[in-house]
Amino acid sequence: MEEVLTKDLKKIKRLESTQGALINYIYRIGKLLLFILPIVLVVLALLILLTTITSEPIFATVGAIGFWVVLGVYGLNSILLLLGAYYTQKSLKARLKFERKRGRPIDSLDGFDLLYNNVKGVINLLFIIALLCLISLCLFIGMLIITVTDSRSYVGFAAIGFALFGFGLAMLVRSLKLNIHDVNGLQDFYKPTTHQIFLDNFFSDVLSNHLDPVTYLKWDEYLAVINKNLNPSFVKIVKEREADEMPITFAMEKILFLYYLKYHEVLTDDQLSAEMKEVVKVDSETFNIEKGARIENRWYFGTKDIYKIFEFIKEYNPGFFNIVDRLQLELADNIERLSKDPIYMDSSAQEIVYKGTELNVMVYLYNNAPEAKEYRIKVIAPGFQPKEVILDIEVEGRGSYQIPEKTIPLFSTGDDICETMSVMLENGDTTWLTLEPREIGEQTIQIFLETAEGTIIEGKTRSVKVSKDFKTQLKKLTSIGSILGGLGAPIGRMLASGAL
Repeated sequence: MEEVLTKDLKKIKRLESTQGALINYIYRIGKLLLFILPIVLVVLALLILLTTITSEPIFATVGAIGFWVVLGVYGLNSILLLLGAYYTQKSLKARLKFERKRGRPIDSLDGFDLLYNNVKGVINLLFIIALLCLISLCLFIGMLIITVTDSRSYVGFAAIGFALFGFGLAMLVRSLKLNIHDVNGLQDFYKPTTHQIFLDNFFSDVLSNHLDPVTYLKWDEYLAVINKNLNPSFVKIVKEREADEMPITFAMEKILFLYYLKYHEVLTDDQLSAEMKEVVKVDSETFNIEKGARIENRWYFGTKDIYKIFEFIKEYNPGFFNIVDRLQLELADNIERLSKDPIYMDSSAQEIVYKGTELNVMVYLYNNAPEAKEYRIKVIAPGFQPKEVILDIEVEGRGSYQIPEKTIPLFSTGDDICETMSVMLENGDTTWLTLEPREIGEQTIQIFLETAEGTIIEGKTRSVKVSKDFKTQLKKLTSIGSILGGLGAPIGRMLASGAL
């Protein structure tokens, strides 16, 4: 069985490599040509069809040569577009089948059906666009070959129609980032609407909930690699402080926080390496700070991958970073008060959302008592659905860990903000709620922290602006206009001919 899986894996890697090369071309070059070439061809075709201009010898020669060159590029681009769609469909199906053989059915993961339908929709659209491009290519060639004026005119306008039709459909393509083998390579087709409501490990849980289902399988393998490479000294410290906790959870909070600081250029490469060495072996064969973890002879979750995920989180859930930054600020400026506060609360939500999308509300709690305690979170949100949410939760205690009472530096060999942050993010508990905006305009949400009996401990009011997504609407209108123009070109030519 292992030999069969190994052979299958090699085939899939070759398939994904080919698919990756084709998609890389389509995303970087093919997409641009898909928008430029149809317009160029339409302009050249109209010039050729105007007999008063084509009678000029200079245009007849130069224009024809240029038209053939553009047609050649147009045809090649159409074929590569067709191959890209084919290999994407084939490699995705092969990966699904292989993972199921390994006992890891990807299609059972939350959010996969939505992801797969979005990807399949774009693949089908690419097939149609490529087909329309090839048809228009043949018609343009026919226009150049045919010498009878009326027939040439009909074929030319038909070619223009197909070219504009393909151009209009191209504007409907959601995205061409279909890099299946990359970390979050399908993130443009995935929205983190399916997620955990209660987060135990703030950084790692939020990050993993923003991974597309295909990448999510690699996350567990990434954690396994980190776990094998943990620094024994770090493991010992965690075990002495939190006997019932797994060292990997504390390690991930610190590792991701360090990447986050480097992402904001707070750390130098040397500082990052020095801090990482306290947690994990950075010079092993399976882990590298820059490259990430080695899985299936390929590097995953390197620095660039983590940064890309941060950018994705910022797009859908920017409040996550606000909670992290504010906690760091509290530790830097008000650590004495924070160390004596029985419960620390912070909340976040987007300040601007579009109607019909999602408002992500996060409430972070750190229980500064040794034992767990029960609390209640209430969210009142008129203008959203649901309008009110009440959650009774048990917040984990800090155990034997105590927040330093005196000012501490960001980094040091003893107590520092980095270490304190990682412990607080792991020991704290977070609720992540998703609300749907229903009314346009300035809306207000209120977030309350209460005792189990309903006594208000703390509360915050947040303002959220809900507006329409005019950019998407304009894109759809432009696409529809191009499609109608494509349909109208040959029809207009036929009507004009009939009138004459």
